[in-house]
Amino acid sequence: MSKPRGKSTTKARDRGPKDKTDEETSRRASVLAFQVLSKEDSEELLGMSAVEMENKLLEILQLNPTTCLRDAATLDYFVGAMYWAKQKEFNIEQLSGFFTVVHGLLNKIKDEQATMVDLLKEFRKNLVGIGAELSPEIESGGMEFFSIEQATAITDFLQSTLLQHYKLYEFMFTQNQTEEIVGSDLSVEVPMPANTPFPPPLDEGILETTYREFMSLPTPSASEAHDGDSGEAETKAESPSAELPPEAADLFVKLTPEDVKSIIEDVSKELLENLQVGVENKIRGTENAVLAKINKIHNVLSDRKEVTEEEPI
Repeated sequence: MSKPRGKSTTKARDRGPKDKTDEETSRRASVLAFQVLSKEDSEELLGMSAVEMENKLLEILQLNPTTCLRDAATLDYFVGAMYWAKQKEFNIEQLSGFFTVVHGLLNKIKDEQATMVDLLKEFRKNLVGIGAELSPEIESGGMEFFSIEQATAITDFLQSTLLQHYKLYEFMFTQNQTEEIVGSDLSVEVPMPANTPFPPPLDEGILETTYREFMSLPTPSASEAHDGDSGEAETKAESPSAELPPEAADLFVKLTPEDVKSIIEDVSKELLENLQVGVENKIRGTENAVLAKINKIHNVLSDRKEVTEEEPI
């Protein structure tokens, strides 16, 4: 009975160091996974578009890109990194580990003002253990779940994004953003004054009985209105009218036929004189033009005659 127990104990002892090594390897491999992004968040991000990723990361990281340029640039960097990882077909663990790397490097610039050399050293530590078996003395970087090809792609991505634009990120995190106060003029419409034809506002309303008893003016009756109209008619009838003097009415009666004839002759003579002067001026102008043409023709004929006489026979 004791021998089987001894064999069982030996097998258990043989499995002990191996199981311990597997646990250590599993612990090292999961160092960078699910530190910043949880498993559920990573799974959701893998199935999202770029716009949906932006909204999700905005919710997770509690950023304010609307008014803060730093948060806007940070969000843009993380969205680009996540969408690139999705295109590389990373699994949930790889996506979370990759986000931990880019998040940690960017925070080193933000919080510690790390130089580019410090960033390269930190990233080199993360790459330790990829594609190789480590001895117990060497500490793993926590990215063993990546292959060598994937690690090379991650290096190229960081080189073309964070490291290439290191000076821009350094300037962004070390310089204060200029505060801008934006104002706008608002035009507010107020109600019209409570005068006719605009009614008073509702907050000044009163009971109808109170209005009729104390505020309403009495309406004149039909008989009073008729009396008023007749009074106005009498007033108009009594108003004196302008009359012409008797001399003006008998003015044309005193004119004799000779006076009428004389008036017509004077008016006609004045009109005809003006017309005659105008016609004479036009005739005189026409005569001058015709005479000028005749003189011109006469001069031309005289010149031709002189030339003919001078020619030798």
